[in-house]
Amino acid sequence: MFKYSLAALAVTSLLPAAFADSIETITIYSSRQPLAVEQSLASVTVLEREDIVARQAADLPALLNQLPGVTIARDGGRGQNTGVFIRGGNTGHTLVLVDGVRTGSATLGQSSLSMIPLDLIERIEVIRGPRAAWYGSDALAGVIAITTRRQQRTEFNAGVGSYGLLETDLGVQHQQGDWQLHANLGYSRADGFDVQPALDLDKDGFWQRFARLGAAYQSELGQFHWHSHINSGRYDFDTAWGSEDRSAVLQRSHVLGWQHQWAETGHQLQLSRNLDSDTTFGPDSRSPFSTARDEVNYQLNHRVQPALDLLLGANWYQEEVAKAAPAYEESKRNNRALFAGFNYQPADWLFEAAARQDRFSQYGKEHTWQLAAGYYVSEQWLLRVSRGTAFKVPSFNQLYWPGFGNSDLKPEESVSDEVALRFTGSRLQSELVLFDREVTNLIQGSEQAENVLLATVRGAEYSLGLALAQWQHQLAYTWLDARNEQTGEPLQRRPKHSINLRSGWQGEQWQAFATLDYQSATFQGFDWNSMANYPDLGGFTLLGLGASYQLSPQWQLRAKLDNLTNKTYQTSIGYATAGRSIGLRLSYQGF
Repeated sequence: MFKYSLAALAVTSLLPAAFADSIETITIYSSRQPLAVEQSLASVTVLEREDIVARQAADLPALLNQLPGVTIARDGGRGQNTGVFIRGGNTGHTLVLVDGVRTGSATLGQSSLSMIPLDLIERIEVIRGPRAAWYGSDALAGVIAITTRRQQRTEFNAGVGSYGLLETDLGVQHQQGDWQLHANLGYSRADGFDVQPALDLDKDGFWQRFARLGAAYQSELGQFHWHSHINSGRYDFDTAWGSEDRSAVLQRSHVLGWQHQWAETGHQLQLSRNLDSDTTFGPDSRSPFSTARDEVNYQLNHRVQPALDLLLGANWYQEEVAKAAPAYEESKRNNRALFAGFNYQPADWLFEAAARQDRFSQYGKEHTWQLAAGYYVSEQWLLRVSRGTAFKVPSFNQLYWPGFGNSDLKPEESVSDEVALRFTGSRLQSELVLFDREVTNLIQGSEQAENVLLATVRGAEYSLGLALAQWQHQLAYTWLDARNEQTGEPLQRRPKHSINLRSGWQGEQWQAFATLDYQSATFQGFDWNSMANYPDLGGFTLLGLGASYQLSPQWQLRAKLDNLTNKTYQTSIGYATAGRSIGLRLSYQGF
């Protein structure tokens, strides 16, 4: 399947090879068990809370856009609809997990990442490449695994910014014996800017408030934990026809979990309920959509020997369209799944395998598998290869939207290959990855969804992290060739080239950084009004600056300037994006 030469991997051999071992970073979700990123056989980026704060991104999509293999397309500014594309996959080809729970609207078939507040996030793992053998449907292009905050101290943040931005949040915790209680509250709003300046002259803003309450109890029988998260908001938007609309969003999540380690065997059980509501208000209309998902997850980990770990698990979930206008032909479906895998690391070799069977009430059985192997060429150099299959079942909108749905749609299926060379040192980390994916029955179409016989996605990712004295440099480059093999046209809104560069300096009290983000031209698809393709959107380069100052051990002041040159650009045709904007933020952390 690959059309690349492994000799291309030798590019990274130009880098210095005299660095010692690096500090270990752990991935939890790439193979459903804790594993050092340096030993992982997947392309993984982990952002801890310190990384999230230091990057000063405006929102979650802007943060993800800085990572290799990830691009975003916005229908306006913050709070607006945003597409997140990992390795050329559709937005719905990325599974979003929040605290290990599948999230997103069953009608849309994807998660609204722009409405997940960064203040609520403790940790993010972005796994690029298929993970359906571990997680089932949707993990066709990758997984975004978000861990929400369990406060260890009192924390307060307040910020202001361009376009009338105001935001604040508070986190508190209390420890009482074996009990830990924690809570987070937050609010943000902005006047916004005109999203469709050619059609409707107005400001399209948003407001959002969230709350998270949780508790954990440690006993001889294991750890029990519970949390509930409520996120509500409103954002204004302009349709493609120029009318002004407003959408009210309400997201609720309730999770009850248990985990226990006995000798070499670990157990995890998690029950969850997610509710996602979105009501659109037009000039003369009101369109409510509400979906619910109940899920049960269980997995068992067993260490057979120091180099061999086994994992077995079961998963059940039910999705239901609780409310929709107009009503859908079908409104409920469920899935039952069994999965198993192992991780084996003898001497200089690494092996991983996983297999899963999903049984959908609509489609019957779906089988997926993942195989990967790695070899330490030297202490710092790891060569790895992998192949895996994945699938995604159509959303309720794609199947049953009155007048536009297609109930004959088949699940999208893929086979992916990956080969990579990774260097790990104390001051330098580098990885070059080549990937190749064939997708059959890809779902496309702006009028009525239909299956495309074959689509191919080929590309390369290069990432580099370098620390020298007080300086830290990070580079991510992605090359992508994603196209519909039936028509020969590129897939929509996928740039062929993207570059993200961040250089930072750290002193005793001051920190400062500069960013450069480049994206090449993008194909925008077919215009049903002119009956011809839209013109390609041009490429663009954005510059940014940021700084922070430690006022005292508890207080910190941060500032960020985005789009330094006030560049006018678009990532989704017809929709404006933010111009030059500044943000200021004051933070307090107790002991």
